[in-house]
Amino acid sequence: MICLDSSRARATSPGAEVSAVLTGRTEDLRSAVAAIRGGTHVAVMLLGDSGIGKSTLMEAVVAELGPEVTPIRIHGSPSLTHVPYGVLGPFIVGLPVQEATSQLAVLRTLWTHLEEERRATQKPLLLIVDDAHDLDEATAGILVELAAAGWVKLLVGAAARPGLPEPLLQLWFEGIAERHDLRPLTQPQTTEMLEQTLGPQVLPNVAELLWEASEGNPLLLNSLIDDAKNDGTLLQRNGVWLLTRPPNSHGDRLTDVVRRQLLRRSPEERQALNLVALAEPVSRELIEAVVGEDAVAALIVHELIRVSAAPDPELRLRHAVYGDTLRNLISPARSLQLRQSLLRRMDTEPTSAEGLLRQVSWSMECGAEMEDRQLLRAAVLASRLYQDDLARKAASLVQDPELQIAARSVTARTHYNTGDYAVARDILEADFGAGHSVSSLLTGTLLWAAVLSAQGHTPADIMARAGGLVQAGERLAREKPADAGRILAATQERYMTIQSMVLALAGEFGGETPPEAGAPPPEPPVNHLDEAFRLSLESERLLVAGKAVSAFEVASNALSAAGAGHDELHFLTGFLVVRSAAAVIHGGDWQAAETLLARFAAGTGPSMISFGGGVHAAHGIILLYQGKAAQALNTLSGALESLRLEDPQQLFGLTAAMAFAAAAEVGAKERADSFLVDYGSVRLAASRYLRTLAEMAVVYGKARLGNHPEAIAELRLLGQPDPGQNTTGLEFDALAFCLALGDRNAAARLLELKPQLQGRRPAAICDYAAAVSTDLAADHLSAAKSCEDAELWGFAALAYDAAAHAYRRAGDALRERMAMSHRKRCLERADNAPGQEPEGIDDSLGLLTRRERDIVALAVRGFSDRRIAAELQVSIRTVEGHLYRSYAKLNVKGRDQLPGIPGN
Repeated sequence: MICLDSSRARATSPGAEVSAVLTGRTEDLRSAVAAIRGGTHVAVMLLGDSGIGKSTLMEAVVAELGPEVTPIRIHGSPSLTHVPYGVLGPFIVGLPVQEATSQLAVLRTLWTHLEEERRATQKPLLLIVDDAHDLDEATAGILVELAAAGWVKLLVGAAARPGLPEPLLQLWFEGIAERHDLRPLTQPQTTEMLEQTLGPQVLPNVAELLWEASEGNPLLLNSLIDDAKNDGTLLQRNGVWLLTRPPNSHGDRLTDVVRRQLLRRSPEERQALNLVALAEPVSRELIEAVVGEDAVAALIVHELIRVSAAPDPELRLRHAVYGDTLRNLISPARSLQLRQSLLRRMDTEPTSAEGLLRQVSWSMECGAEMEDRQLLRAAVLASRLYQDDLARKAASLVQDPELQIAARSVTARTHYNTGDYAVARDILEADFGAGHSVSSLLTGTLLWAAVLSAQGHTPADIMARAGGLVQAGERLAREKPADAGRILAATQERYMTIQSMVLALAGEFGGETPPEAGAPPPEPPVNHLDEAFRLSLESERLLVAGKAVSAFEVASNALSAAGAGHDELHFLTGFLVVRSAAAVIHGGDWQAAETLLARFAAGTGPSMISFGGGVHAAHGIILLYQGKAAQALNTLSGALESLRLEDPQQLFGLTAAMAFAAAAEVGAKERADSFLVDYGSVRLAASRYLRTLAEMAVVYGKARLGNHPEAIAELRLLGQPDPGQNTTGLEFDALAFCLALGDRNAAARLLELKPQLQGRRPAAICDYAAAVSTDLAADHLSAAKSCEDAELWGFAALAYDAAAHAYRRAGDALRERMAMSHRKRCLERADNAPGQEPEGIDDSLGLLTRRERDIVALAVRGFSDRRIAAELQVSIRTVEGHLYRSYAKLNVKGRDQLPGIPGN
């Protein structure tokens, strides 16, 4: 189960010191420095997007070269692009006006200035040319002449678009310049940069959201970080950095970056950028009709906007985070003017969800009127994308009484998104059963039931209240007798779906057993949602019964059955993923769990803040089960802080319980006490299995802290809550906790349960239970291997420890040392960060012959070759030969490296 040896010293490995500004650029730095120091290249060229880090890397190169060179800086300027030798003005101030356009005169004057610098320092010259894409051709030609003659070396930075002037590019074509195309940071590099900037406790979803928003651009990333810290979007709670909402894309620093970009553009280009920002995605043909083809083409070349493929190319901003900033820089009056200039040329409405949201948002910003149905459609889309402010604003503007129930339902959904269940309930209950059509009568009813479930109401209580929906249907049928049949059928179907949903959310399967052969088939589901919930409930039953593999398969079928058409139940996919993850984690298929969570996280997009906490909690539970308690504690504590903000799957209590167990495992009593308070502060509204698992984790943690003598008895009761039901899975979890606490009596019952259990984790723990029952060294070694294969490092260490004790009783010192070495390796594996491999010996001791083991055992005890020979009555040469062969088999160099030698 969890199972770590709390007595051992905790390994601490401080992270390597890495400069945050050079994250992801180390190889480029080394290569550039080597090229400038070498004799093959006369120039190093750094190309990339604006803000990608060219200037920072150039300064790092100069700092690395230090006193080896004399740096001379030249900076390109857009205003001087068409002025021959304009940027060289400071170097040629003494040149007569009549010679200012003579290449030879300019070259001679510039070289005289540079030579004075070189004589003063007696070091080679390095010309540092930033923004080289803005150099005029004449200046570029002069620099190439200097470099080709060997008088200077060049360190050049330029935007990838429009790129280097032709003369500089020619140096690369000729093979005497080294070129580096700087790429955006990857997500791991972004995480590294955040940890260097903020500290090690940064939630993974923070790194992911900032990486997506910045697209790996370091300048944008740093701007987003600063703005998010300043406005409270990015904050630190209990040592953990987290985002309270999606990153702000119109803060002061990012606004300054965008302003500087706009200053370089022509009036037509600025107008095109504003139009794209206000209307994206927008037809290229439409924008070109307003501002002209040249302006659009220039923005595409400079990679400020991007264009989709034909046949209907659309434009959008190159960096999405520029959008809000640009829109905030436009006055409402100017925005309305631009909107009218586009609408005159538009003959259709946007067809994409993104286009609709942008158009509705733009209309609201400038006070334009919109149709109610368009507003409602936009509100639904915005709430689905967790753009809650936009959803509420659009819903509040709906005026049609027939649509207002749906609009209020959307508003309630936004409150559900943020965990404000009381407000959501009040909104929904005001309209419950009050509709005057079938659609309005059913609107929000599923969400209403979900809200009550989240508040902890029992399925029986919710269904008693849901009877009001059936009565409302009967009332509506009396009012519309011609449509009575359809009304009654629809309300009854919704009632049945609500019943399936609340039972599934609570995990209350009522003790039903699978139908026997020949029995009549169960009543078919009324719709695809009903089928998904029924399958989910069956998955819960199988999980509680110990059938983890079957439970995962059924939960996966539930995900497929749910499909994508469940707008009102936006949380459904997350709920079914939790059910699937619970099954696969119980069974110990870590790879399947990681794949499931990664696929879910990748699909959540803007909702990562809402669902990220649950994903991190699942990762933490996996680490805890593997025996990596220290890592689990960090992951679970971070997940807990995220779940304080938003917890759509009601996982806070479970996460607090598991964090408490992890803290108790590593002996962090104060943190454990804090997590226990968190656990007691909420009412567990998760499924039955997860509620019981949380209770078990709390009992286990209390026992680890040494203040719960009744832990074993309490765990056994939790494992068998109802003798009339098959709760083999729950009992296994309880007994695994007991076994981890040293309860040898749990082993016998685990062996009885083994035939009913599925999954690698139960199989490995039952193997350990079998070894505990026999207490034979060979069985303990076999169990340890089984636990290692299942990546249960805590149980593997316990099994090796038991094997060592058995060998000690048998007087086999060598094998005792071997088992203890393997135990140490498992504990190190549990302590190591992901991706690290612990140092330690392998299984080579098993390759030794009996005589070799006897000789090595005596050598381990400190016997000399002569004494070993006398002890075993063999020649010294024989001892030396056996030791030599043993060293080779063990892959060691001598006695001091044999297993178990102090200092090894």
